Amino acid sequence: MKMLNRLYIIGALAAAMQISPVAAKTNTIELAGELEIMSNILQTALKQDTSEGNMRVNTIGYTYLQDQGVIFNIDVSRYGSRQFFIFNNGHPSVPPAPHEPMVFDMPDLDIDMDEDEIENRVEEAMERAEYLSQESSSKLRALSEKLRELSWEQREYERRRRDLEFEKNTSDKKRRTALDEQLSELNAELKILDAKRTEVQRYKAKTEAERQEQVQQHKEAMEQAHKHFLANFEENLGQVLCRYGSGLRALDNNEYVNFVLTDFSVSSINKKGNQDRVYVFKHSDIQACVRDKIDQKTLFSNSQVYGF
Repeated sequence: MKMLNRLYIIGALAAAMQISPVAAKTNTIELAGELEIMSNILQTALKQDTSEGNMRVNTIGYTYLQDQGVIFNIDVSRYGSRQFFIFNNGHPSVPPAPHEPMVFDMPDLDIDMDEDEIENRVEEAMERAEYLSQESSSKLRALSEKLRELSWEQREYERRRRDLEFEKNTSDKKRRTALDEQLSELNAELKILDAKRTEVQRYKAKTEAERQEQVQQHKEAMEQAHKHFLANFEENLGQVLCRYGSGLRALDNNEYVNFVLTDFSVSSINKKGNQDRVYVFKHSDIQACVRDKIDQKTLFSNSQVYGF
């Protein structure tokens, strides 16, 4: 029933957009109504009802810049923008069961939002990497504490040795013999302590290397999720524009239709925070795609895509 309602919504919204009259110049009053309808179509088509933690479209806002065009601002929940994994007693929570595949099967619009094997593997990799990273961090803290304890013990042993050596220099022969035995035992204990310290340092270095590897795996899983979402988003966006782009009839043909994925792209190392991912389409290209004069691939190749 929910799926049928969604299909009816898209169909009704699309039909409503087709009745707007063609305008030679942008009519902002008519455009406001058309943008509201288009934003609802985009919201219905692009919002991905996937399990918690997946990247998905949250909200879509819009505005119009006089003689320039329209801007749709799209807010996306993505990995890294919030805590994704919930841990109970140091262990990750059991992931929820996946939703049934959701497919829009329409003559005009085919949008497949199935949680396929790639997405599931990405989620599993991210969950495992996150858990192992947490576990490694806990181990590293424990090992650092152990090294501090061993360092303290070593300082105590060395202090006792200095005291014994000082006493030996001022003692008689009989006392020196007893002190030599104590020093011998103390030196043996210091060797054992030093061996323990070396072993802990080696294990800590190994754990740190494993943690770095897990961080890299987590990063790669995030990048794959990023690419997977982006490919799906662009495919669905292209279908919407080439099917329903004629609904923006009040927009002047020389203006632009822009989409901004807010805080989506990771900035370079020299910049702080995330960047918006911006898509700039000529309205004339969208209309050409609607009339099948160009295809969806050409529509994107003619567009400008950049981060800011």
